[in-house]
Amino acid sequence: MSTLAIRQSGGASIISIPKAVLKSLKLHVGSPLDLSVKNNKIILTPVETLTLEEVLAGSPKKKLKLTKEDKMWLRTPTVGKEF
Repeated sequence: MSTLAIRQSGGASIISIPKAVLKSLKLHVGSPLDLSVKNNKIILTPVETLTLEEVLAGSPKKKLKLTKEDKMWLRTPTVGKEF
């Protein structure tokens, strides 16, 4: 366990998480964390984020089928900077 100190940075109070802890939890600057307080303790929990592939993997394959409207939209030429 590490002892951390709360510091002031601009208008925010911050702590620094040691690199070893970030590495072991596979976190990086910008990783979302859920902050909660329980029994007078601050608890930071990594928020699990799913990739598009992971979300789609759990979807029924029947729902992923292209509709007639989807196919028509895909054949429509671009009119701006879509790509």
